Amino acid sequence: MSSFKEFLEKTLEDIKSKNLYRERLVIPEDFINFSSNDYLGLKDNPKTKEELIKNIDKLSLGSGASVLVSGYTDIQKELEDFIAKFKQTEKCLVVGSGYMANVGLIHALTTEEDTIFSDELNHASIIDGVRLSKAKKVIYNHTDVEDLEKKLRSISTKGRKYIITDGVFSMEGDIAPLDKIVEVADRYDAVVIVDDAHGTGITGEGRGTLFHFGLKPKDNIIQMGTLSKAVGSYGAFICGCEKLINFLINKMRSVIFTTGLSPIQNFISLENFKLLAKEDFRRVDVLEKASYLYKGLEKKGIKISFHGTPILSYIVGREEEALKIRDRLMENKIFIQAIRPPTVPKGTSRLRITVSYNNTYQQIDKLIDLI
Repeated sequence: MSSFKEFLEKTLEDIKSKNLYRERLVIPEDFINFSSNDYLGLKDNPKTKEELIKNIDKLSLGSGASVLVSGYTDIQKELEDFIAKFKQTEKCLVVGSGYMANVGLIHALTTEEDTIFSDELNHASIIDGVRLSKAKKVIYNHTDVEDLEKKLRSISTKGRKYIITDGVFSMEGDIAPLDKIVEVADRYDAVVIVDDAHGTGITGEGRGTLFHFGLKPKDNIIQMGTLSKAVGSYGAFICGCEKLINFLINKMRSVIFTTGLSPIQNFISLENFKLLAKEDFRRVDVLEKASYLYKGLEKKGIKISFHGTPILSYIVGREEEALKIRDRLMENKIFIQAIRPPTVPKGTSRLRITVSYNNTYQQIDKLIDLI
């Protein structure tokens, strides 16, 4: 058997040979960033910084323990109440990250008698949550409601049926057909879990993908979202009926056995969320800029995937081609990360372009010309 160091070296060499090696790139301040999920430009907004400075003496640096031991604070409750009202649900639970939210939620809810129906392009956190669950796993074709219904009809289960989907898919930028999914779920008495990490602040006039389709929250719909994308902070939330949240507080291991978010972080999230709710011009502006970018590239003959969200996929196919384009753009002080397997299916390596409220039309024109 090889030594541990040799094992690591061999694995890394194999990754490099396939053009799949990942590095943490330090992006200089003067670079134009088209690779951030800060869609509304809130992560550096001066208003929240000013409020934080005014209130810093009142806020603890850490939470001290899990929220069930001694870490549940007034500011977290205030944040949860605000999000619940914004999402028009009875209650909300704030957790450490989107990954912790999805893995913990799916694990807490499901048993070996249940069946999970999951979109084939769901986020990795959903995939891992499904893998950790004891429930039966069924994958349906991407956004294909006919395939979903066929599988719901043909697969019997002793327990509950759960349909899990991204609201806005993080790599494609397309929107799940929630109106049809909810209709099918009602027909087969299924629970719908929507990961609205990339929909919150963007779709449904900012309230999320459920509202994009004119749907109202109800007991068999669970909305998850993050505080790290359009909200520009860190953390995640789960919204639903009061009994669901009380259930998760008692059963969700990624809440019970981890330290709560710091009061400072929750304060930032609350202030940013308030801005998101009242400054709708940010959402309108970023969607207009995303459309402008799409039309500009289309005029240049560049085939690009655009679905009316700030995420645009420039699919180039081969891993080395995606890396080459990324590096050439970096030479011109533009950063767009090359997305390669296993994040996306083999043969669909791409430049995932994301537009932010902070990007200017001049910067977008420069990107169009360079591509």
